[in-house]
Amino acid sequence: MNAGVTFERVYLALREQLGAGRFAPGQHLEPAVLSQDLNASITPVRDALHRLAGEGLVDTARGEGFRIPRLTEMGLRHLYRWNAVLLDLAARGRADAPWPSRERTVPPTSAAAVDLTERLFLAVAARAGNPEVSAAVERINARLRPVRHVEFALELGPDDELDLLEQWLDGEADLPFRRALAAYHRRRERAVGDIVAAMLAAR
Repeated sequence: MNAGVTFERVYLALREQLGAGRFAPGQHLEPAVLSQDLNASITPVRDALHRLAGEGLVDTARGEGFRIPRLTEMGLRHLYRWNAVLLDLAARGRADAPWPSRERTVPPTSAAAVDLTERLFLAVAARAGNPEVSAAVERINARLRPVRHVEFALELGPDDELDLLEQWLDGEADLPFRRALAAYHRRRERAVGDIVAAMLAAR
């Protein structure tokens, strides 16, 4: 297996583990340990961690190596607010952004709910017609993925996501949809204390 293939495999595996919440906020990531788990040499693991750091999924403080970003209530509020601003901006656009299917089924698992949320928000981002908006929303999706699993456990979804999807599919991607997006994020902001506590207590 060549170096490029190994790097991509390691990168995707680590990204999936981060999204699933395998590591605790603030946890140190040791490349030597990860290389054993991933059956790879240290070099592609380090390269993958540097790429993930560039995406905001890993911290690299000087002298401290790689760590999972620390989770704070204020930091999570800022992330929710930034997501809300981007999606509101995108929802004002007029570019064609179709949903891939018209299914309105309730996701039975947190993974399905997270997937629905990410696909919906990427469809909204595409409405802006600006690839920078889509790229920014994709990065936020990745950073919020472990948080959204906790949202599901705290019963903050999937009803909110399905309500948003219903409006989107019915072509209400204007003021009513933007108001629903704002309400979606306000509910999560009110719950940041419970979300952070649940994520820290699970470790």
